[in-house]
Amino acid sequence: MIAIRRIFADRFIAVLMLLLLWHYFSPWAIVVQRRLESFDTASKSDESSSISTKPAEIPQEPSRGGDYIEEKLGGSEETFLRLVGTASKPPNISRDGAIRMMYHIEKGEDWLDLIEGQDDHIVQRYIYEKQHPPNCGSQRYLILNKFPGDDAFGLGAIVQRISDYLSVAIQTNSILLYATDTPPGEHFLSENGAPCGRSLDCIFQELSNCSSKAQKGMTSNIQSAFSGEQLDLDVEAFLAKHKYPIPLVFEEALKKIQPDVTREMLKYWWRAQAAAYIMRFNRNTSRRLKQFRLGEDTKQLGIQWDVDGNPRDVNVSFPLPEGTISMHVRHGDKGSEMRLVPFNDYVVRAEKFTAENPLGNWKRAFLSTEDPNVIEQMKTMARITPFSYSGSNSRWTWYWTDIPRLNTGPETQLKEFGNRTDLTIKWVLQLVMAIECDVFVGTRGSGWNRLIDSLRCTWLASCKQPFLEVGFEDDWMGYGP
Repeated sequence: MIAIRRIFADRFIAVLMLLLLWHYFSPWAIVVQRRLESFDTASKSDESSSISTKPAEIPQEPSRGGDYIEEKLGGSEETFLRLVGTASKPPNISRDGAIRMMYHIEKGEDWLDLIEGQDDHIVQRYIYEKQHPPNCGSQRYLILNKFPGDDAFGLGAIVQRISDYLSVAIQTNSILLYATDTPPGEHFLSENGAPCGRSLDCIFQELSNCSSKAQKGMTSNIQSAFSGEQLDLDVEAFLAKHKYPIPLVFEEALKKIQPDVTREMLKYWWRAQAAAYIMRFNRNTSRRLKQFRLGEDTKQLGIQWDVDGNPRDVNVSFPLPEGTISMHVRHGDKGSEMRLVPFNDYVVRAEKFTAENPLGNWKRAFLSTEDPNVIEQMKTMARITPFSYSGSNSRWTWYWTDIPRLNTGPETQLKEFGNRTDLTIKWVLQLVMAIECDVFVGTRGSGWNRLIDSLRCTWLASCKQPFLEVGFEDDWMGYGP
């Protein structure tokens, strides 16, 4: 009898110890503690810094709706952490069906349907829930104003910067909104005004279903500000100090899957997730994209060489044929930041890949670039390497869009070609057509190539398809602020 009691006592003590360990070392406790330490460290480690912080409060439990968030996340980051690493359901739609759906997004639910079953759909729904509470009355807001030098930024750079502020909003239990008077990226929109305003909400779905009076009247020297329940945090100084602005809940989740994941990868992954959320098309943009894609106001062109070496025009199918290679050749003003890669290097890299994979890839490519000389060069290029090394077929089939091109920076092109909003949507069309492809040739030193890489991995199930780097091998590392 004494032995039985001793065994029972030992088991009771063991269970009690496990409960205490869970209380102090559970993933949720670690996330909250790291969040507090992160903000405390920002203010205490360098007294000469301009950062002034107080510990960010533990995020309030989001309201529980009857949708997927309630079922899967349960309103807590702890549940999210338990879910990460579990197998995703297979996408409900085919490759072609998903591509067609991108051109038919009318509302937020359509976009959620598009990402359902993709590898990171839980992350996207988590962000969506954070930015779309059912009750806006008691929320705190992070208002984002125009960036210094904003007019010189391309769309990729703008989205990258917005993603950093979205991270801060999540970490401070705030909702990110654009300022209404001078929002980031307003130079991409027509200067004569539009009913949708001057922010990127005019092209993409609104960041949130909430709004704040603080969005109006921000002075030009204030880059961001909190409204509602105040938080004493200099966001710009915080971002300058913390070079890897991934929300801690996601960092913990990724480290749970891969403990030695690198800091560069964490930053790259987060900015891909943020871009996927920020760039959800609104109804007008989707309809305009579909018009352009099907040849209304903008022609889709194709050229193919026959067996005698004579070029002939070919139709551009919708969607692009399976196995098509995307080549985005970034020239223009990018030479001030990185080595510009000649078009020939893209073609040689792609021909090497098709030679190594002759059973799975034909020499078909969609070409996008701001450089009209690249388009002219492409029209005369049947092949580069000798036929014996060219893989599945000898000569290239090229596809491209007949849009205005000028080998300069984006702002010069926007001034030159008239309707800014329409030109921006034509650029976005190049992005969407690129992610219709299955193989990607480019350099991640380019913000546009990073967008292609980001959206193919979040909107469509093509992240396991190859991205062939033509720049320096570490171009994807250390980019941006």
